Amino acid sequence: MFNPLVINSGELRHEITIQTEDTKSTDAAGQPSATWADVLTTLAKVEGVGSSAYKSSFSDNVRTSESSDMFTIRWPGTNVVIEPGQRIFFAGDFYEIQAVDNVMHRNRKVRIATKIVDEDSN
Repeated sequence: MFNPLVINSGELRHEITIQTEDTKSTDAAGQPSATWADVLTTLAKVEGVGSSAYKSSFSDNVRTSESSDMFTIRWPGTNVVIEPGQRIFFAGDFYEIQAVDNVMHRNRKVRIATKIVDEDSN
């Protein structure tokens, strides 16, 4: 029987860092400057958009044409907030978080739909 909350530990083999934008920073001249602060570094399962799991989990939640990868992690706890607008750093690229699914609201498994960020927009 398929259990949607199960994550095989062997699937979590890619290190990712989730970041949030800090707009309160200032540069050397005192001007507002957006920087990115690390929220969480963890292991994740990474899937391309062609996955059937992506289509069933997010079919009404995000446009498939804007998504590039799906990241699955263990639920990080109540002290970590993951939300659209944040980004993931993985394998030298940045991915903008489009949608976050706490699977079945059970606080065990989190699926994150993303789109890759163009290098010029970092």
